Amino acid sequence: MAPDDGGVYPPKRMAAAGIILTASISCLISLAFLLWGLIIEGPAFYNGQECTMTYSRFQFLPLHVPSHPPNNRYRLLKFTDGRDPRHQHFYPISGSLVEDYQTQNTKKSNENNNGRLLEFHDNWCLLPRDEIDKNASHIEWSDAPHPHRGHPVLYVPGHWGSFSQARSLGAHGTRWTGPYHDASTHQQIFESLRSGRGMHDGTQLLRNMENSTDDIELMLDLLSSQYQDGFVMDVYAIDFGEEGAALHSSKILNQADFVARAIETLVEGCHLGDSETGITIVAHSIGAWAVRASLDMHPHLISKGWVQNVINLASPLQSIPYAVDSGVHDLVQTLNERGNSDTKRNVAMISVSGGLRDELIPPALGRGQSDSDSFLANSILEAKSATKFGMDHRCIVWCYDLLAQIRGVIFMLALTTDRGMGPSERMNIVRRTLHQTNHTASFEHEVKTLHESALDAKGYSALVSVQLAAPYYLNCLLKLCILVGLAHSLLLRPLVLQYQRQQYGQQYGSIFTTCMEISISLLLLPSIVTISSLLRRLELQFLGWNLRQCYMHECEILLGTIFVLTQLAALIYFIIVYGVGFVIDKISRIFCTSSQEQHPFETFGTTLCSCSVKSLRLYPTTCLPLTIGVFVVVRGTNVMFDSTTLAPTLFFSLAILILGCLLKLIFKPTATNLAEKRMTFAILLISLVKATYGKLIYAYSMMQRVGSDTRFCSNEMLACFTSSLLPAFLAIMAVETQYAMTQNALLEWKRRTRGDAKGDTGVGIGLNKTPGVFLVINTLLIIWYMWNVLVSYSGDDIVVPLYSVITVVMAYWNCYPLSADAINVYAAIIDDDLSFHCEFKDKDE
Repeated sequence: MAPDDGGVYPPKRMAAAGIILTASISCLISLAFLLWGLIIEGPAFYNGQECTMTYSRFQFLPLHVPSHPPNNRYRLLKFTDGRDPRHQHFYPISGSLVEDYQTQNTKKSNENNNGRLLEFHDNWCLLPRDEIDKNASHIEWSDAPHPHRGHPVLYVPGHWGSFSQARSLGAHGTRWTGPYHDASTHQQIFESLRSGRGMHDGTQLLRNMENSTDDIELMLDLLSSQYQDGFVMDVYAIDFGEEGAALHSSKILNQADFVARAIETLVEGCHLGDSETGITIVAHSIGAWAVRASLDMHPHLISKGWVQNVINLASPLQSIPYAVDSGVHDLVQTLNERGNSDTKRNVAMISVSGGLRDELIPPALGRGQSDSDSFLANSILEAKSATKFGMDHRCIVWCYDLLAQIRGVIFMLALTTDRGMGPSERMNIVRRTLHQTNHTASFEHEVKTLHESALDAKGYSALVSVQLAAPYYLNCLLKLCILVGLAHSLLLRPLVLQYQRQQYGQQYGSIFTTCMEISISLLLLPSIVTISSLLRRLELQFLGWNLRQCYMHECEILLGTIFVLTQLAALIYFIIVYGVGFVIDKISRIFCTSSQEQHPFETFGTTLCSCSVKSLRLYPTTCLPLTIGVFVVVRGTNVMFDSTTLAPTLFFSLAILILGCLLKLIFKPTATNLAEKRMTFAILLISLVKATYGKLIYAYSMMQRVGSDTRFCSNEMLACFTSSLLPAFLAIMAVETQYAMTQNALLEWKRRTRGDAKGDTGVGIGLNKTPGVFLVINTLLIIWYMWNVLVSYSGDDIVVPLYSVITVVMAYWNCYPLSADAINVYAAIIDDDLSFHCEFKDKDE
């Protein structure tokens, strides 16, 4: 910035310099908070040594699941301890299929498998001899030890979770939990499991007792008695191949279907058809949604009494914060709406949240439906100061003290279910069991108190850095990037340009305008989003309505965290627009040349169709062959195109086409509409990633035919193409059309006005002024999106078609003065002015 003739900077430019300096300092502070959280505060808070490890000598035995597709990688396994005498005769049968510590740390090969899956006739459930089928074909196992089985517990892992996480729960089931017992206790456990004496599965203990009003006190007394010491659980685990269930709703539905198959296998193998207690399910993280979907899809699991008790560990029961795919949020919303149905009231749902130290699931999302009960891990272990703020996401499945409490809960659930108590009675006893007092505080109050204690202990700044280090803000960060792009390109940039024209004309160059745009956005947008979040938290009453709109964990996000997150999202957006876009433009100018060929004048619609046809030529020549090549590589020699693989192949290839058109938008060198093209590229890129990446993963899994089922989400790819890919393609073509018509008009302008050798007439073509109605519509879109930016719901992706429509309409508006008739009028005006100027000059001479 240059000073005026007197050597003094103009006041307005001094103010602008102050805004730019303030925005720069604010961004540096936000980055400092982020680094502070990622490097120092986050690791120290989320990875604390707050629990004692549970140890075991685990050996998982794979079981055969009837009617299970052979190409599906899902498995059902049974946990066994290497010291348990009940399972020693199974190890030679399973052979190399046994999963132990060594196989978990080395890559297995399928070439040297010398074992098989355990069948029903192998009696893997350890039924007593009088229940074994006398006509079994494998009578050689009739002399094997078959003591009474333990209470069956099914462990369901979560997102990218492993079946081996069940080993700690299984250790508590056998009572071999590590170096916490002396040698005599180990010998007693061994003799009890070998002989079947001194062990039970929680049944037949209370059936002969008379009904009394002191049932609750009786259960609590039994919990601390010798009955719990003899309680044995047989833990079974599902292996989903460490699949990411939150990536797409089809994965949750496929997992839910296998959960039902696993339950039916356990019922048949353990003769639980007439059992009073059924199976207790322990689900970790997203595994809770696989269980809920399974119970909803297969209601006979509840009606027949096979599943009556479910325990969720660190599960997001209200929404999945880090899930980006809209189909996942739609599934969650559907299941939540059905959560209070009559079928669910026959199941006791217990939820244990990891608390503030859970880096993936905010504690507020651990609250279940009205027919369930929720607890914080730190309140269960309130005597241990190390767990003051809870425990991390994985620690909750191996924490010795917590799993000891969970074992007691399972014992009480088995005991009371066998007694015939209803879900509300069972949950009341569990509540008394976990807290040991008449606990009356609500779960919401406990979460609020936990946040207040963390704020007092760490301070506001440190807690902001801790929250920034949590990965579950990924979805919010993506939405904030989209919001910043919408607000900047549709509202702030037009207003700043209009103000710059009125105040400065062309006095200050584009660098000054760009710096002002970025600085105003970096300061204004985070402030507005923070104020919006504050308004959603206020307890306002209007005509008897409560206007509080704060949704679950959004209420617990500090306002400082929201400001920093928004500013970081703005930085990401501007880096893409003015950083990556600038580098790509420079590279493209080196390796590519822009065409200066003039084409015949055509209407906007005709030019749009011409650009679309030109881009669609890439589909049969590049995109489709590339997708088929990927398909062949994925499937190997087993290549076959049918109705199952055709749809995902076409969808995948169309997505590649849209991505190619989007990249071409900024790789093509141009001197006009450069900023607009970069902004369109950034907004569509981020919004399309959010809207389609889950569907692309689903299409890829369908091409693989691994863990996928055509019954689920069969029309989702068509809906995604119609609502996201096609509108985005039209928006890209509209921007290309505007560029083509602008270039054509410039060439025609130079020809008509007979510019100098360089083609410079001294007159440029600018864009139409943005109409007021466009600004109003854009403002309403931005306000709506900003109001819900911190909430995860299935309607997020509607921003893609809305922004695409706005882009097409504004491109048409900007191309309106670039028609042949308009150029003729402009040229006539210039010609008249020039001839008048020449005539006046000749007369003077």
